[in-house]
Amino acid sequence: MARPKGIPFNEETAGSNYAEFTIARKPDGKIKMQRMLFIILYAIVAVAYIFVFTVLTKMIPLVAILPLIILIMWFFTWKLTKIEYTYVVYQGMLHVYKNNGYNRAKEVFSAKLSENGGIYPVSDEEYTKFADACEAVLDYSIGKNTEDRYFAIFTVDGKKTALYFTAATKLLTAMRYYGGENVVVTYVSR
Repeated sequence: MARPKGIPFNEETAGSNYAEFTIARKPDGKIKMQRMLFIILYAIVAVAYIFVFTVLTKMIPLVAILPLIILIMWFFTWKLTKIEYTYVVYQGMLHVYKNNGYNRAKEVFSAKLSENGGIYPVSDEEYTKFADACEAVLDYSIGKNTEDRYFAIFTVDGKKTALYFTAATKLLTAMRYYGGENVVVTYVSR
């Protein structure tokens, strides 16, 4: 996986207690709906193209380039349904970047780890009451009901917010270093 452009940090220049972890989001209902709409769009373009060049203009040989046109459309649009998140812990800050499929990352979340209200595993029912008490939810994880899913509680725009993410051992270790006792570290598979 190539490193997305737009992330200003890297491990070579960061020093100790730096952690970076990238995950690809599993297709959920929204992504599947986007893919279905793109397929419908491809079909509409194909039907319209065939109609224009066979019925209206009578230039039937031009229909031969239709697969190339559909392939070009697919190349530029299908990437929008492939979402990746990169979590970076750098100098006490948690940064979350969203990669849009064109290898360009945009920061979608940033907060000081020392100001967290707790970082807990979702799989432990003892901590789910903390997530339920939050006013807002940000989900930057692989998907719901997946392993190694954690949530962190931060105050964003005056609201208590639960930030869902997929954890890795190095990421949790760096979070624990900067976040203190509020970070619950359990076994993760990555």
